[in-house]
Amino acid sequence: MAVTMRDVAKAAGVSPASVSFALRGDPRIKQETARHIIDVANRMNYSVNITAKSLRSGRTGVIEAAVFQLDRPFYAQLLAGVSNAAFDRGIQAVAQQISTGKVGHEKSILEKVANKFCDGVILSAGGLSDAEIIELSGGKPVVLLDDQSYQGPFDSVFTPCENGAEAAVTHLFEIGCERVGLIGTDFMPADQACRSMHVGDRRLIGCHRAFERHERTLTKADTIQLFDWGTDDAYRAVSRRIEEGDFPFDGLFCMTDAIAFGTLRALREHGIGVPDDVAVIGFDGVREGSYSAPTLSTIAVDIDKLAREAVDILCERIEEGRYGAPAMPKHVTVGYEVLVRESSNRTR
Repeated sequence: MAVTMRDVAKAAGVSPASVSFALRGDPRIKQETARHIIDVANRMNYSVNITAKSLRSGRTGVIEAAVFQLDRPFYAQLLAGVSNAAFDRGIQAVAQQISTGKVGHEKSILEKVANKFCDGVILSAGGLSDAEIIELSGGKPVVLLDDQSYQGPFDSVFTPCENGAEAAVTHLFEIGCERVGLIGTDFMPADQACRSMHVGDRRLIGCHRAFERHERTLTKADTIQLFDWGTDDAYRAVSRRIEEGDFPFDGLFCMTDAIAFGTLRALREHGIGVPDDVAVIGFDGVREGSYSAPTLSTIAVDIDKLAREAVDILCERIEEGRYGAPAMPKHVTVGYEVLVRESSNRTR
């Protein structure tokens, strides 16, 4: 016979309500008591009857995280954080990939939310307008990752694009780089970039600031464009520029760590020393940077906090049970650290 919540309550010496609070991470119960209840439930192999719970509450206990590339280090680490944060709250998280540029995929994700597949979604929605998100979500809660509309109507969590990029380029100038290049951005003047909320453009704003602070002007000649923010694309683009003799840089800021990994490989294959000839710094702070050769300097984003903020805000909106976009959306930007490793450490 299946173990019930009442069985767990009796064995733990608490009420069924306390068991319910503990298993869904309700803050009204003391952490010590919650841990005791969870230990008892685990020993008894108790599992929640999702179907019955859903029928009673109108919720599935499932949230979805939909991002652009599941195979990229940043998104893999972010989704792990989302899964852990959801587990701590007694719910489940499922992951879905959205192919870059394929708006139909994004619409499909939100349609599933509206059809009660899950209670809410954490979404990278670069190809959808605010109006489309409102319509397709069917009133279910949505938290956006790096929302591309300025102070939009949805709760959003942001990476520290402007400040982080400025810190990265500033670091390169401060270690003595004279010709800093940017990999992974489409150049535009500062005033034009300021009118965009695209992640790459927001990081470009920070680069403009750093150049200005060091009495330099950022131009198109200082950038290497990429079709995709991937390791392969970066490797090919940097290799091509070196082979064409169009590579004047002694410092490189890569818009992501994945770009930096491809850059490091290209430099090594062409006999360019890092950091002595060219210093390199990335952006994200993924774990793989600790094991690259050389180890990668990076703007280490607090990825776990990014994930937890997104889950906490989403769960808060689900509990409120309010239809449509929140009256006062939250916009949270997480912190970062300039993590100096071998790829830009010239003090050895």
